[in-house]
Parts: sequence; structure tokens; C-alpha cells
Amino acid sequence: MEELTYLGFLTMGLSVGFGHCIGMCHPFVLYVSGRFVGDKRGYANLFIPHIKYNLGRIVTYSFLGLIAGFAGDMMQVVGRLMGIQKGAAIVAGIFLVLYGLLSFIGYNFMNKLEYKLAGGTFVNKLKKLQPKSVFLTGIVLGFLPCGPLYGMIIASASTADAARGFLSMLLFGLGTSVAMMATSVFGNYLMARRGFFNLLTLILMVGMGIFFIWSGIRM
Repeated sequence: MEELTYLGFLTMGLSVGFGHCIGMCHPFVLYVSGRFVGDKRGYANLFIPHIKYNLGRIVTYSFLGLIAGFAGDMMQVVGRLMGIQKGAAIVAGIFLVLYGLLSFIGYNFMNKLEYKLAGGTFVNKLKKLQPKSVFLTGIVLGFLPCGPLYGMIIASASTADAARGFLSMLLFGLGTSVAMMATSVFGNYLMARRGFFNLLTLILMVGMGIFFIWSGIRM
């Protein structure tokens, strides 16, 4: 079951990356390319900044997973592990199912906030600040509001273990980074097919949500 959960986090990262992140985070990928790649030629000059950027995001996601898992572990110390695990798993599952179904019918309750930040507010602030570290940029942007991210953080709390929570979100971050790296090279191609990837993401999201609800009930 634990291995299946880890696979679920990685799979969700991949699907969310191609279905959600390429739309919401595309402006940040373009920013990294413009700010840290510029006119430099060669694959190394293209990929290294984006690798550092995504490593920064992964560090943030992993840290959030560690905190969530640690919080669940602390509940074990006070003798309420089962309730916390069940509650976190079920809440995460319900969140993912609702997010997926509502997005499928065209209503995403976080879209306005996400688009506002990804669409200009945060990018404009980044341009004004002109951060010198692409790695630090990734760390900061890892805290941006994101519906699927919040759902997976709640899910990582159900591990009730800091190390497992860390690993779960590390795998999720790695999955999203595959899409971010691909977007840096095939951005136009992927954006043109975003509808397909987004549909696949919503299907997997609902499936993952059902899995967490089922896991929580069985605990």
C-alpha cells in the first residue's frame, strides 16, 4: 500500500505538471528562460537554470511534506494517530475529487487567485526584484497557491511520518518538474495540447482522490 501511495504521488505530479502547471506556471518558465538563459546558446545553458529552478520548487514541496508528515506524527505521540490519518486521507481525497469534478464542469474555485498570481502579479514583482538566484526563485515560487498542491500536502499528512511526508512530496515535485522542463523546450507544442493533458489530469485527480478516501476508510 505504501509503495502504491508513493507511485500515486509521482503519477499525480506528472499529470498535474502537464495538465495544470504548464498553463498556470508557463509565465514563470518564460521568466526563468528570459532572466537566466537569455541569448546563451547550448543545451547546458538552457537546462541548468531550469534544473536549479525546479530543484528550488522540489525543496519547498518536500519541506511542506515534511512539516505535514511531522504534524501527523505528533498526533501519534498524543495518542490520536488513527483519527488524524483517517481524517487527513479522507479530507485530501474529498478535496481532490471536488477539485477535479468542479474543474471538469468549468468551475475552479482557485482559478481566479492562481491566474492573478501566475498571470502577472507575481511575475511583475519578480521582474522588479530581479533575483540573482534561480534556485531561490524556485523555492519562493513553490509557495504559490495551487489547488492540487494543497490537496497533496493534506494527503502527505496522512502518512503521519515526517520522512514519508517528505518523500511523498519530493516525488510529487519531481513529477511536476518533468513537465516544467519539457515546457522550457516544447512550450508551444505542449500548450497547444493542454486540453488533452488537463482532461487526463482531472481523471487521475479524481481517481487519486477516491483512492485516498478508500484508504482513509480502511485505516
